[in-house]
Amino acid sequence: MQAEGGNDKVAKTLIAILVAVLILPLSASAQTTPSTSSPPVLKGQCPAPKIVGDVEACLKCHVMAESKFRLKEFAPDAFLDYPSGAKIKDSVGYYTLEAIDSERFEKALTYLKQHGMKRIVVQIYSPGGSMMGAWKIIGLMREAQAEGIVIETRVYGLAASAGFLIFASGTKGYRLATPTAELMWHELLSFKLFDISGPSLKEYEAKVLRHLQDNANNFIASVSNLSKGKIDELIRNKEFWMNGAEAYKNGIADKLIGGEVSETK
Repeated sequence: MQAEGGNDKVAKTLIAILVAVLILPLSASAQTTPSTSSPPVLKGQCPAPKIVGDVEACLKCHVMAESKFRLKEFAPDAFLDYPSGAKIKDSVGYYTLEAIDSERFEKALTYLKQHGMKRIVVQIYSPGGSMMGAWKIIGLMREAQAEGIVIETRVYGLAASAGFLIFASGTKGYRLATPTAELMWHELLSFKLFDISGPSLKEYEAKVLRHLQDNANNFIASVSNLSKGKIDELIRNKEFWMNGAEAYKNGIADKLIGGEVSETK
């Protein structure tokens, strides 16, 4: 009995030593490892260059646009889907008018108004086109202006015929031209191939043309320093051309882009 009791004591002693051997390294390691309250650094891999790094570093190369990462090389508005040539930059709307396309212009204007644009720049580079199309565009511009929106018109190259009318329709004080830009207004033209008609019909057509011409000339007189009679005289049987500096003197342009050009001596 004593021998068995002695064996129990030896066994318990060996177990105690074994436990101590296992626990001591763990407790020593816990004492030597400094504690920290900093959150773990998140690591990620960029799918393009396959670089592994901190997630925060992603913003050095990318920007967030509509909950998607995009490279900074992209324009800030690259994710936007602009309709009909409309653009937005620095809270200003932009539209380039070449063809006299009233439907396209209306879609672009509607988009810009829906996005709260209070200033819309219409850059005109046009040889002209449909007069009725121009009147619709001007009507849409007038409607926007009545809503407190500034419609700024600009010409760097050419604003002729119907394009000239649209340029002159910009908000007063916001019609800009370069001194060397070309602007042109003229008598309305009518052309019919293989036309056969009598004097009465020709007289009627002449009255319609005169009505349309007077309507346009009166409008130009109302937005310029030129009288309706002077405009009639300048365009009779010909075109009336003026550069941007001359348009400024005639009150058709309000400001010159880049300053005046000295007159030729």
